[in-house]
Parts: sequence; structure tokens; C-alpha cells
Amino acid sequence: MQLLMEEIKMTPNNSDGRTIACVVDTECCYKNAKPYDQANGLVYHFGAVFGDINQQQYAISYKEMDYYVKEVIEDIDNFFFMNKEGTPYGTNVAMKRALKDAVRNPHKVVKWKHIMEEFQDEINSRGVEFLTSYNYNFDIGAGEKQGTIRKTNMQLTDKAFYLPRGVDYFCLMDCACNILANDTFSKWYDALPEDMQKQLQTEKGNKSYSAQTLMRYISQDLYYTEQHTALRDSRMEFRLLCYMWQHSNWKSIMKKEFVNKVMYVSPKDFHNGISSAQKRKNRLARGLKISNGMKKKNGSSKKQEVLNG
Repeated sequence: MQLLMEEIKMTPNNSDGRTIACVVDTECCYKNAKPYDQANGLVYHFGAVFGDINQQQYAISYKEMDYYVKEVIEDIDNFFFMNKEGTPYGTNVAMKRALKDAVRNPHKVVKWKHIMEEFQDEINSRGVEFLTSYNYNFDIGAGEKQGTIRKTNMQLTDKAFYLPRGVDYFCLMDCACNILANDTFSKWYDALPEDMQKQLQTEKGNKSYSAQTLMRYISQDLYYTEQHTALRDSRMEFRLLCYMWQHSNWKSIMKKEFVNKVMYVSPKDFHNGISSAQKRKNRLARGLKISNGMKKKNGSSKKQEVLNG
């Protein structure tokens, strides 16, 4: 399979002080299936960036993966938005752009099985320590969550997707919204003129916690635009990760509180502009509540099993 970028040297044991991470992004089908959930959530564009997150921002080098999923993008029905009766009512514009790029670059159109084989090989051979994405539960899924990669793997290969042994994971959005978007960020946002604040808001006028918003913050470029293609978004999110990993004590916080502990972002905490310390305290409380709830549920199930003999 053709490599899509010049190789860079990465020793599997990372004995030279580097920290190798992989940032993944997927673009998937949506609103387009009969039965409704058959194709909904299948990946049509897979992007990944592998690199040392200790390297300087101005000289970042990495290995990339950039593929269109053959089984998904070759099915024209996947391009249409459909109602529950299966009647088309619109088209997925992003998929249309992807198809044009796929025609121009046929080497990027690859069966899902081979994409996953290369993905696993790259993780193992490069000594990847951390796997992440901006919304981990959407792209991959932790615990019982079925992200787009897990769903696509099951749908197209009838096999479950497993992470390679020894690889830790975290949600970059979870980290960014609870650490990077601190009280300094909130004061900066509040000080902006109203027309500039709109560059950091959703269509409904709420403060956005998208990767684009936080990249605009750290770059001070309020007109930076996320491309919403798998590879370009992976590149941007890799830079966001490098920025956070190298900032003061954030790395230690990420390792202690976020690695292998994926949680959803609290919109309330984000919009209220409270401090990072308070956000993380609230996040910990939510985690304990969920954990205790699961223990009670499991305990009730075991009790029922005993009663049922």
C-alpha cells in the first residue's frame, strides 16, 4: 500500500525522550439509511497523524494516513439523506467533495480491512503510547460506546475493533474543554468585541467548544476554518495536542485525570466560564456518580441472578 507521506524515524521503545501519539479523525455517513441505522455512522474518510508530541510547533513532522473507504464511498445510496421511509431528500455535500478527491487520487481508495491493518501496524511499529481524537466516543468509543470506527469494523468485517496492547487513550475534546478552556480563556472571550465573539459561537449563539474554536484561541486567528476532512482535521488536532502537552503542568494533569478515563463534556461548565480546577472537580464528581451507578446496577443484576437460581 502506498505511503502517503515521507517516512520519519520513530523508535518503538521511544528511548530518546519522545512521546509518540496518534490522532484520528473520521468523516462518516449520516441521515441516510433504510433500515435507518444500517449505513448511518459508517466511515467513508479515515485520517490519522502519528508523531512526537514533544516536538516544537514550528517544525512539526509526522506520518499520515489518508484513505477513503472503498466499500462505503462506492455505494451511491450513501450520499443521500433519507427519511425513515427511505426516500431521499438531500445529499451529503462533504461526501460529494470526497468522491471528487477519490477520483483524482484513486490510490487513496482502499478497503476497510487494509486500512485497519495498516493502522494497527503503524501503531505497533512506531511505539505509539497514546491514541486520541477530538471526541473519542464519536470516532472510536470507550467502554460500551460504539464510535464510527468500531461500527464500521463490525459492519464491514464482522469483527470487533480492539486497541493494540499497551496503548493508552484519552479524549482530546475532554482535555481541551476542561484544561485549555480555563478562566484565562473565558476572560479573553469576554473581552472580545461582540462581532469577534461570534467567530467563537455556534449557530445558536452559544460559546462553541469545537476544535476550531480552541485552535482560533491558541493561534489568535479568529478566522481559521476547520476543513472537516479527516486528514486536515487530524493535522489540526495534532497541533492542538502538542500545544497542550508542552504547556506547563497540563501534561501531568492529562496523564493523571484523563488518560483511559473518557467522559463527556459538560456544556454547562464550559459556558459558565468557571476555572479549570472547578471543571475538573465537577468532572470527577460526575465520574464517581456514574461509577457508583454502574456498581449498583451490576450488584442488582447479580442479586437477580441468585434469586432466579
